[in-house]
Amino acid sequence: MMEKVKVLIIAVITSLLISSCSSPVIEEILGSCSNERRAVVKNHISKQINAISDSDWQRAYSFAAASFQESVSIDLFQELITKQYKFLISNDGITFGECTNTDQGINQIVEIDFQGKKRTLSYDLTLIGERLGVVAATENMQTDEVAT
Repeated sequence: MMEKVKVLIIAVITSLLISSCSSPVIEEILGSCSNERRAVVKNHISKQINAISDSDWQRAYSFAAASFQESVSIDLFQELITKQYKFLISNDGITFGECTNTDQGINQIVEIDFQGKKRTLSYDLTLIGERLGVVAATENMQTDEVAT
């Protein structure tokens, strides 16, 4: 009986020690991201774009959300980037805009400099447990509207 109690106490202490070593989940409310969350998201997206620029597809794919990886193979991911998002491969710089906490996760606006023009992507990310992942990056098309 005493041996079982010792094992239980050791298990609880070990669990507490392990959980105290991991980085805390940043709890947020809907609306603008905190500075801490903004920095984490910026770092995550920057690393993915850098991997894409380096044609390191495995590393770039690792920044995608688990749900994305379950439905899109790495080969399809590479094909999508090389055909539809070439401007990420040979970009001339990136600028981060608004970061927003939404019901579905996090949205980050990113402006890509490419051949003298600006391309705007809206990144949707999820934070499940402590794993941040890119679910989608949608280009915001510029429309030239004429006032009437």
